[in-house]
Amino acid sequence: MAVAALALVTGCQDDNATPKSGGAPTTTTLAGPGTVQPSGGQQAPGTTQAPGGGVPATAGNGKCVDLKSPVVTAALGKLGPSVGGSKFFAYQGTDAAIGSCPALMWVLADTEGGTASSPWHVMLFNQAGFLGTATKKWTAYTSIASSSDRSVQVEYRWLAGTDASCCPTGGPVIVTLTLGADGHTVTPDRDFPTEVINPK
Repeated sequence: MAVAALALVTGCQDDNATPKSGGAPTTTTLAGPGTVQPSGGQQAPGTTQAPGGGVPATAGNGKCVDLKSPVVTAALGKLGPSVGGSKFFAYQGTDAAIGSCPALMWVLADTEGGTASSPWHVMLFNQAGFLGTATKKWTAYTSIASSSDRSVQVEYRWLAGTDASCCPTGGPVIVTLTLGADGHTVTPDRDFPTEVINPK
């Protein structure tokens, strides 16, 4: 059974990593068949309310997730470097307006100067702050298929056979990540594809 890793632990990026294989830092490790648990320095277990009257800690400019907010910026800093020492940046995120913020929010982090085959991270947030990343290792060819109040559907693809790096034919596989009733545990509905979390 593949490790459904969503653990908020700090690790080091593998200096020998390539854009097609993983190696990641801050993540949310799933306990059991997949559950995300906060690490030290994150919100206390069970914290579901954002400080300051229900506006998420990630909010700004009228949106639930401001990609330039201090909370998102600090979370990006926990990812460590991408391959070649490049940085991750917030590419896109939950687009809901304040007043209709979901319980589970997301930011897709891309590699500066990267392509679809470069490292990506799916960062997860509740209204109080950063929960961790969807997988322990970064992945390539990653996108958000859809999201709802308490879940995010992540689409994974991968290179198969003699695929050119522009055109992966592996997948797609969609993994649905759901926020638990405790407000900080996230559980995937299936194992992450081995080709994604442990590419050859």
